[in-house]
Amino acid sequence: MARADRTLPRWAAWSIGAGLVVAAWFVALATPGEEQIQAPMPVPVAVGEEGVGRNLAATVTDVRRTSELHAGDWSAEGNWLIVDVEVAAVTSEDVVNLGHAEIVIDGVRYGASDRPDSLSGQPLSAGVATRGGLAFELPASLDTGTAALELALSSDRRLDSMIVVDFDLGAVPTAPRDELPETGWANP
Repeated sequence: MARADRTLPRWAAWSIGAGLVVAAWFVALATPGEEQIQAPMPVPVAVGEEGVGRNLAATVTDVRRTSELHAGDWSAEGNWLIVDVEVAAVTSEDVVNLGHAEIVIDGVRYGASDRPDSLSGQPLSAGVATRGGLAFELPASLDTGTAALELALSSDRRLDSMIVVDFDLGAVPTAPRDELPETGWANP
């Protein structure tokens, strides 16, 4: 009895091999990189809307600009962006504070100023909102651009939720003098 030759022709083997290499290339393109795997999970909201993440609830109630900022006895001149916020922990109060407050304008990051006393770094309570303000000192010439406010519990935002509020910096109202609100309990 004759045995049948079951080997593939050389051209078929090369075609299958090339097809597998192309398929592997597409799989590599579709696989997220380390940065995407550990990226924060954004919770996009508008000014006035509440954003709720894993353990952070936040509502930006007002955004405005001024050239002279006052906070109690402290004052400074400059190009200031003031953000009024109500924040609360959602599930746990164990070492929970507003550890990340940055504004990104056209790809450039600006952290909340630590010069005036503000809501940045303040401890949060579960279910009870704390209100206050954040002050961002911007370059003198910066008055337009696409802005995104980022709020998160930790400066290490990897694999955690982050409240993101987008707005147009050019549309933000400006006053010659303004007051940063005191940090305290939000009114029920």
